[in-house]
Amino acid sequence: MSMQQPLSVGHFKNILLATDGSEFASGAEALVTAMVRRFAGQVTVMQAVLFDPELEALAVDLQQHQEQAARKSLQEIADRFDRQGVCCATLIRHGQYPHQEILDAAQEINADLIVTGRRGRRGLARLMLGDTTARVVAQAPRPVLVVPRAGGTFWNSCIMLATDGSLYSERAIVEATVLAKEADIPLRIVTVVERMQHQPYVEQAKAAIDRATSYAHAAGVRTESAILEGDAAAESLAEEAHRCSAGLIVGGSHGRTGLGRVFLGSVMERLLGKVFCPVLIAKGQ
Repeated sequence: MSMQQPLSVGHFKNILLATDGSEFASGAEALVTAMVRRFAGQVTVMQAVLFDPELEALAVDLQQHQEQAARKSLQEIADRFDRQGVCCATLIRHGQYPHQEILDAAQEINADLIVTGRRGRRGLARLMLGDTTARVVAQAPRPVLVVPRAGGTFWNSCIMLATDGSLYSERAIVEATVLAKEADIPLRIVTVVERMQHQPYVEQAKAAIDRATSYAHAAGVRTESAILEGDAAAESLAEEAHRCSAGLIVGGSHGRTGLGRVFLGSVMERLLGKVFCPVLIAKGQ
């Protein structure tokens, strides 16, 4: 299997942690702490302060209050990182659209990973910062790690890789393999077909799993694999993640119309609100 991305231990070395300062960001903060300590990288913690130029004259006091609250929150986070032996930079950005400020901040510092938290388990409408996380996941050209409040520990069970064999899965295969190798845990490779009776899709599914398995084995990573059946791919993946006690799910953000079209569009995005563990959404390059 020939992929251009090199295998390098700890390749997430420049992390942007986007936070709103709420308790729902605590899992993301804890996991970033563990990752930076494990991978010897660096972290920038950012918070967006809403700014509407049309209302500037009427909202000076409100903006000042938001600015003060953001600075206080970031300082508290920096202090917690420091107590864990992790140095971090802090960043406040002002704009009308928080998701755009996060994307711009990631570009500014050339982050190789964006990390954010999420609320509850009721879908993208309930994600941290309203629909901000959903927009970041959809629009970011770089990997995004979405962490539930309870998902703040470094993965020590298996990593589940969701693949459909498309180009969008290439980066996911590499990242999942690197992370599984670093953690010395198995990689559970899965894909979904609508019906097992659809032989062409089953053959594509087998080829997708074989491709990922070959790459992982070449890196010395232990693997397990399964073809899942279901009309709703996100639900099938969520059930499998729960069954195998996955500590992390990795997948690409889009896929092709093959495998019964179940990976088309935003399967990984829909998966976010259905699982308790962190979800890493890889981006094709």
